[in-house]
Amino acid sequence: MSGGWFKFCKKRKMGFIIASVGVGIIITLIIPLWGWIIAVGAGLIYCGWYLIGHSHS
Repeated sequence: MSGGWFKFCKKRKMGFIIASVGVGIIITLIIPLWGWIIAVGAGLIYCGWYLIGHSHS
């Protein structure tokens, strides 16, 4: 009976490890993407303010 319990715990630990690695890979790909989107948005806002401030009308 205890042998079956050990297998269950081992499978459960492996599931947590695999899930953690998957979440880590996803976060590694998504966070830099959002960072670039935020940086481009901030750049566009800055350019818009610059153009509005230096317009001759």
